[in-house]
Amino acid sequence: ALFVVLAAAFFYNPELELAELEKRGVTQQVLTQWIKDSEQMDKWLPRKISVIGLCSVLQMPTATLPQSVGNMIPQILALITDLTGKIEEDANKLGDEGDFAAEDVNDDFGAGGEFFEGFDEDQDVHSATDDAYLDALKNLGGQDDVARFLIGDAWLDEDDDDDEFISPLDDIETVNYYRDSLKTAFDREPVFYQRVQGALPQKTLATCQQLFALADARAAEAQQQQ
Repeated sequence: ALFVVLAAAFFYNPELELAELEKRGVTQQVLTQWIKDSEQMDKWLPRKISVIGLCSVLQMPTATLPQSVGNMIPQILALITDLTGKIEEDANKLGDEGDFAAEDVNDDFGAGGEFFEGFDEDQDVHSATDDAYLDALKNLGGQDDVARFLIGDAWLDEDDDDDEFISPLDDIETVNYYRDSLKTAFDREPVFYQRVQGALPQKTLATCQQLFALADARAAEAQQQQ
């Protein structure tokens, strides 16, 4: 789905990606659709990359954000809190800690929970999520243009060896990145984020506190093992 590519682009360079979205006038439309789609986001990978990408946006000073993004920070914060909580919930079902365990929970299941064996060689792959984002980015010429816009021409080099590619995202544990990003944002602009905190549902605040405590406990445990 295109929101996975968007999230990766936000992680690598949130300033540039927001500038590109603003240039096309689709920032608010894309974020609104992203939040809506997250309600059906059942798989581990889209959840993780969405959290990491949107956390990277929150690491930016609010003065540098487009107004459309600044106005949606409470919704973005609620979204990443909910997704991080679900990642940890899935990991606990496996009796393990961290989202590295959750990676295996839904790998073979589709968004509706049915077992997914992949597509036939001649099957036309179609996704409602892709349609929504293609509509949001309708100013572009086609799906190849969307990919180039999102990740740049350098990522589409045919000489790249996919088997040897390792993403920096592989080694990121979501709850730690979530906690560190929010601490950075709150420490930098405490007055603004206190107002954001006041706009959040009590359930979101409670989940946030639980996730912070979990990340702190894991950090302390890791330090003791060193």
